[in-house]
Amino acid sequence: MSDIIRVGYISAINYTDGTAQVVYKDRDNAVSPYMPFFSNEFDPPPVETLVYVVHLENGGTRGVILPPPYAEGNRPPEGVAGIWRKDFGDGSYIRYDKKAKRLDVVSDSVNVEGLNVSGNLAVGGNATVTGRISAGSISAKSISTTGNVHVGGNLTVSGSYPT
Repeated sequence: MSDIIRVGYISAINYTDGTAQVVYKDRDNAVSPYMPFFSNEFDPPPVETLVYVVHLENGGTRGVILPPPYAEGNRPPEGVAGIWRKDFGDGSYIRYDKKAKRLDVVSDSVNVEGLNVSGNLAVGGNATVTGRISAGSISAKSISTTGNVHVGGNLTVSGSYPT
């Protein structure tokens, strides 16, 4: 029973199959066969990462690799109750605050196939639109264009304009 859960380090990764080998330093650097990760997402830890492996009772050649545990030098980024966070290792992350019901996506670029906004939308930078904008009305302090302006209905001008 004591051989079911083992501590080892990732030694090689097969990205195509979603498996990895684990070296057991406490067992004369024995290397496991390729085993799957126990996870519902594919984000294998780098080589040399500490992992736990759960082996089947009938031998040491079959098992699953658990996600790396939090340990010294690898702590939760925020460590606060009610915060779910997924870090991607390059500074990008997704964070959800259950109490505030707020979802943050932090990345250099985010692509969304479709987006419906039922509340207000605030843009803190420039917005570039390559398609059409449809609106019941548009209110702006100023509008500049470098192309043509087509008015399909009446044009009402308040204030002065050049003659």
